Amino acid sequence: MAISSLINTVTSSLLTESVGSLLLAGKGRTIMGLFADVTIEEKHKDELKITEHPTETGAAISDHAYMETPELTVKVGWSESACKLNGYVGNTSLGGATSLVAVYESLQLLQKTKLPLIVSTGKRLYTNMLIKSLSCTTDKTTEHVLMIDITFKKVIRVMTSETTVLVENQASPAGTASVQNGGTVQTKEVNESKLSKAGSFVSEVLGVLGWLYMKYR
Repeated sequence: MAISSLINTVTSSLLTESVGSLLLAGKGRTIMGLFADVTIEEKHKDELKITEHPTETGAAISDHAYMETPELTVKVGWSESACKLNGYVGNTSLGGATSLVAVYESLQLLQKTKLPLIVSTGKRLYTNMLIKSLSCTTDKTTEHVLMIDITFKKVIRVMTSETTVLVENQASPAGTASVQNGGTVQTKEVNESKLSKAGSFVSEVLGVLGWLYMKYR
């Protein structure tokens, strides 16, 4: 399976994680079906995040601490012979790739596409893992092999849904209800109070008296 086909399959199927977990469990160390020639080191990290502000006695401690998503760091290596084996097997993310450059570029592509991966280690099976970092060092001892430090971090995936609540079932429809189309609204003249009318009449009388005074003085 070529890497492009792998990406299309994973992103289009909601059952990939469950199926992959069943297929890869107990099958050795693999990264979405890709196996390395050698695994030098695996570091598993699970961390409980604890808030630093004081916690009142009797309060639920679970409200002041939460688990960080798991993180996995592996140091793996490939040789030319291992690349050819990946190509011959055919059912890996590399497909027919038989060079160290192809392996490295494939891992970079998996990182750039943010593809949720299933990673099987010697002690634990991880799902929904993203490649956080790739680190490759080449020196005189690793000139003809590919040695990579890969850090994976689990991403939390959830499903959301929307629901419609009838206006009559809302506690405060004026504040929570959606905008309603009331159609064309006609303006209505506001009835003036008696006090307001009296004030207007007095103002008119004073205006007339002032005009007469200025005219006949």
